[in-house]
Amino acid sequence: MNKLYEEIARVAFDLYEKRGKAEGFHLSDWLEAERIVMARHEKKQKSEHGSVKPAKRKTTTRKPKEEKATPARKGTPRKKTATTKKTT
Repeated sequence: MNKLYEEIARVAFDLYEKRGKAEGFHLSDWLEAERIVMARHEKKQKSEHGSVKPAKRKTTTRKPKEEKATPARKGTPRKKTATTKKTT
């Protein structure tokens, strides 16, 4: 059998025993065992090969945007009220 499969089966059985050998959790035990084993192998690979850093993106300098005047609102003009009228 595959070594990875055997390790997952062993971890799943350990989870089963830790739960007190309760029945009906075989799928959740197996899936949790897969997560545990895969995390171990991923961690092991990183330590063996060193962590690979992603390439840096080239950054370009952009010119600041010029401020534009806000366009006039479309639609009906506002009604003038007594507070907006100028008195001379």
